Amino acid sequence: MQGRRRHAVPRAGLVPALLLLLVLVLGASGVQAQQIVLGTTRNLDFGRFVAGSGGTITISPTGVRSRTGGVILLNSPTASQAGFNVGRNGNGGYNKGVIISMPSNGQIRLSNGSNSMAVSGFTSSPSNMATLPPNGMALSIGATLTVAPNQAPGTYSGSFPLTVNFQ
Repeated sequence: MQGRRRHAVPRAGLVPALLLLLVLVLGASGVQAQQIVLGTTRNLDFGRFVAGSGGTITISPTGVRSRTGGVILLNSPTASQAGFNVGRNGNGGYNKGVIISMPSNGQIRLSNGSNSMAVSGFTSSPSNMATLPPNGMALSIGATLTVAPNQAPGTYSGSFPLTVNFQ
């Protein structure tokens, strides 16, 4: 089972926009708007499994896969956390704080035709607030998949929004 993920195109935060406006009003020069750029390096993939009596499958931000309940994990070399490169577009913006926003529980579902499973408990590494170093940073996302008893077999897919803004 492989889930495809997409991410929202991030925008410069409100504070840099207000600062830019203030600088422009005062007549200073050399100011450039900053944007954070996300590049996907790997998709979130819960791997292959047998639903059995149901339960959950969790992929941690470090890629550790675990289960609860009657779910049986099968060998899945592609199972992994989602990965992103986080950088900046434009000059400056080094060592600025970034805020990472992930979906709330219950918003995301993987589907296969009329069958679906909920994805919740999104976690990231680094945590929800980090500092963007000059060369960017790697961001890893993990989550938990809820599997119903006797969940219909198949390839389930979906996407989740990810927003990263300057603080």
